[in-house]
This record gives sequence, structure tokens and C-alpha cells, in this order.
Amino acid sequence: MSNQTADIAIIGGGSAGLELARMASIAGQKVVLFEQGDANGRHVFQRIPLLVGKIIGNRRFVDAAQSVPQTSAGNRQLPVLTGRGLGGSSRVNGNVAYAGSTLRYSHVFDPLGLDFTDILNDMNKDTTAPRPHSWNDALSDKFLTAAQTLGTPRVDDPDQHGALNGGSILHVNTKRGLRHNHLENFRANANSNNIEIIRAQASTITFDGNRATGVAYQTGGTTQHILAGEVILCAGAIGSPLLLMRSGVGEAQMLASAGLPAVHNLPQVGQHLKDHANLRLPFSCDGHNTLNQKTRGASALWEGLKFIAGSKDSILRGPGASAGVNVATKGDIIDDSYRIQLVHFTQDRSKVSQSGIVFERQQKASLGIYALWPKSEGAVRITPQGAQIDTGFLSNPADVQTTLAGMKHARAIMSEMGVGPDPQTDIDEELMRNGVYSGYHLIGSNRMSMDAASGVVGPDFAVHGLSDLSVCDASVLPDHLSSHSYLSVIAMARMFGQIRGWL
Repeated sequence: MSNQTADIAIIGGGSAGLELARMASIAGQKVVLFEQGDANGRHVFQRIPLLVGKIIGNRRFVDAAQSVPQTSAGNRQLPVLTGRGLGGSSRVNGNVAYAGSTLRYSHVFDPLGLDFTDILNDMNKDTTAPRPHSWNDALSDKFLTAAQTLGTPRVDDPDQHGALNGGSILHVNTKRGLRHNHLENFRANANSNNIEIIRAQASTITFDGNRATGVAYQTGGTTQHILAGEVILCAGAIGSPLLLMRSGVGEAQMLASAGLPAVHNLPQVGQHLKDHANLRLPFSCDGHNTLNQKTRGASALWEGLKFIAGSKDSILRGPGASAGVNVATKGDIIDDSYRIQLVHFTQDRSKVSQSGIVFERQQKASLGIYALWPKSEGAVRITPQGAQIDTGFLSNPADVQTTLAGMKHARAIMSEMGVGPDPQTDIDEELMRNGVYSGYHLIGSNRMSMDAASGVVGPDFAVHGLSDLSVCDASVLPDHLSSHSYLSVIAMARMFGQIRGWL
């Protein structure tokens, strides 16, 4: 297939890549789609929502790296996981589906001249990605009731959670209890005659001067090339900046020190990386069996039988969390907000491995807390030793204060619920800095901006200073749009399609 020609080469088969390939193929474009992972999304652990916890560390399904020591988070090196295989991170996440509110999109994108109103309205009506409630139980109701008593009302519409106060049972992309996201939409609706999928890792984007001409990749020990009229990079917040750098696009001095030729000096590549720094506070809940108990022995068998029978309250239908509340502090629904989520298990988060998440045996659950719109930023860099990932957790003092407010509120909810928080240090800041982990909502490392001085791509998704090269994935998000980023990425892909006339 050397020197094969396509209209569009899409690098990355995650949510954005699949959605772009689907839209482009229907519009008559000849698409070559690169996806390095071999997982096709049909593994039982990827289809049943709760079982994704069994593969979260499995290298067949995820790319795993360690961050650099986080100086503001206990100087710890933290795991950074991204999905691989068709569907990408959308096949190994909690399946929580909130697109976010138009208010938040307006705050982020009005300065860039983009209006997502029609796209969000269409997504809310989209029957190809149903979002029923996750399972819930008495503990879930107790959590939401306690939050409401303390001033956070229940909100039926999950997409109000993007920027407004409110709490509800989680909404997930499922159909008949099985994960049903944009991989299913792609399979059902793409024009397969116009798409070729190449299961290989792209080595570099090729250039003729400042024009992208195609993709080089390795197969069978040899280098192959695809020539394309346009290249669209969709490899995610870690993979996309790294591929740009390996192709010679990035800060010139850094590329030179890593032994890479500079095709185009673009200093913002890899900068402005953001993630949700997630902290969990465990609590004892006598009288309420959690996943710690329900996933063992006869209880696990009973839950499996309920799932097979189509019961809507089987724990297998949802992620390990069941409900969440978004809270605006100081009355500011744009900047100072946090999320508290009921997680129906406890675990040692430092020991996620090939065997996935292992639930503890105690009769406990936990409340997860994070700043919804973090100001802390990190970076993706390349060095002579390879990739270097800095999530930048809690490096901005505002995130520290927002998270501390969330911790205080979470303990008030526990008290209102009548459950017992674990004995913990009285120094909340120390507990926070030594307890946060990635929420795996990585964004922003090729952020959208009006010029190359502040970002990597313009409002048309084209890379500043280059032609026939675009980026469309979580890396271009200027900021977080919702409490979970999966549907926000789909919204970005549809904006790209709208600009191109594919919708």
C-alpha cells in the first residue's frame, strides 16, 4: 500500500477520529483511518460498563505512562492512561455522558467566534447515543437528598451539569445495558466503502515545505507512506502533541535538544495540558452494601443474573459511581465550581495494574472531588530520553482553594447522610496533595486560539502556519466544557464537520 492516495488521512480512531471518519465518508471523502491499538471494542469488558474496571490498566486497551514528579501533589509520579483501539478512551472510561451546557461553551468559545448551540441541541436529540440513567440504590438517593438539603438541587437534565448547580443519577451511553457510544454509531452509519482502517502506529506526518502531504508508518519492519490531500490528527491530548513533535512541529529548541529536525517552530505544542485532579474521601456505610460487597461471591452471581434478565438496577449497567453533584462556589458558575461524585467502592489507587481496579473488602464507599474548571496547567514535552508528561496538578492556588471547599462540602454531605468518614489527618491540604489522581479527562495540549502566540490551531482547526494539517480531539479544547469530556470531544468533531459542510 506504499504511496497510496486518500482524500483524508485521520490519525487516531478515538471518539473524534471515528466521528470525523463517519461524517467525511458519508460526504463522499475517501478516508484512511490509522489506529495503533488492536482492540476492536467488542471485548466483553468493553461492552459491559462496570467491567471496564477490569481493563483500566491492561496494555492491550490503554497506553500507560507515568507523569513527572508532581511538585504540588506530594512530589508523586502519577499514572497517565489513555485508551487504545477503536473508540479510544471512550471504550475504557466510566461511560458517563454529559455534553455540558451552552453557557459554558459560550464562555469558552465566544472569543473564538464559534457557536455550539445547534450542535448541542442536535446532540441532546441524538438517538444514536442514548443516555439513560445509570443504576442507583438507597445510598445514591441518600447522597442526592443530603446534597439537596445542603443547597444543591436535583436536576433532571444532565447537560445542565456542564456549568450549573445540580445533582442527579449519572447518565451513561448505554443501550439495553451495554455500552453504546460513537463506535457503535460509526459502525452503523459510516460509509464503509469510503474508509480503510490501517492498524498501525503513525510514525510521522510528512511535509512538503509547510504543507502536510501524508503519513509515514511502520509495518512488517518497513516504512510505508500514505499520500493524502489532508491530514487530520486525532490522537488525543498526549498522542497528538507528541506526533506533532516527532514530525518536527513544536518549539524548535526543544526539538533540537531531542535530536529532531524542526519543520515548523510552534512553541505552544504540548503546552496548557489540563486534567481533573481527583481526590476520594472514603466513608463507612453500615447497612449499605457497595461494590466492595456486590462484586463478590453469591452477590456477584445475582447481579450477573439480573443483568442478563434486563434488570435496570443491576450494578453492571453503570460505572462504579452512581450519582454526582456540581456546586458553584461564591455564586460563580463559570470559574469556581467543583464536582462531588458518589463512588460505590474503595480501592488503593496506587495499585491499578494489568488486573485493573481491585475493590477493597470493607463496607465502604467514597466521595470523589475535583475542581470542575481547573486553572492548573502542565505540559507534554519530548526529550532525548522520550516523552515527558507533566499534569501540573494543584500548581495554581485557586484549584487548591476550590478543592478544599469541595472536601469541606463532601464531609458535610457525609454528616447529613449519617455515614462515618474514615479517620484522617486534620490537615486537609496535606491529605489533598498526597491523595489526588488523574480523572483521565486530559485536554488542551494543542489548544485552539486566534494565533500561534497562544495556541496551536485556529477556530477552523487548522494548525497555525501550516496547510492541509488539522487537529481535532481533546487536545484542542481551550478549557473543560463539562464534568466528563467524552461528549465534549464529539461536539468538537461535529463543529469540524459543520465547518467542512459534512453535517
